[in-house]
Amino acid sequence: MELPAFRREGSNKPIKGCERASQQLKFEIRALNNREHQRIAELASLHDMESTSRALDEEEREIESAFPSSIRDEPSSAYAGGPQGSDARPPTSNLFKSVKCGQR
Repeated sequence: MELPAFRREGSNKPIKGCERASQQLKFEIRALNNREHQRIAELASLHDMESTSRALDEEEREIESAFPSSIRDEPSSAYAGGPQGSDARPPTSNLFKSVKCGQR
């Protein structure tokens, strides 16, 4: 953005102090534009996160609706004696017990 030079009528010489003020205004305008662009980028990022979150929620609902509620609500018995439900996973305590670092 080009600001007008403050000059005396009939002279090409800028008025003292006005050139500095003009430069300061240009600097402040650039700083405001940079902050505005940064804020726009932040808002776009938030919008992307919200869109992603909504898409994940929708996908989760689709997955849940694909299974009958009796299966979803039933505790998992895949690993008897272990944790039930969402904490159920294979026991790993003895899985690599015999392997030590550096051994082949």
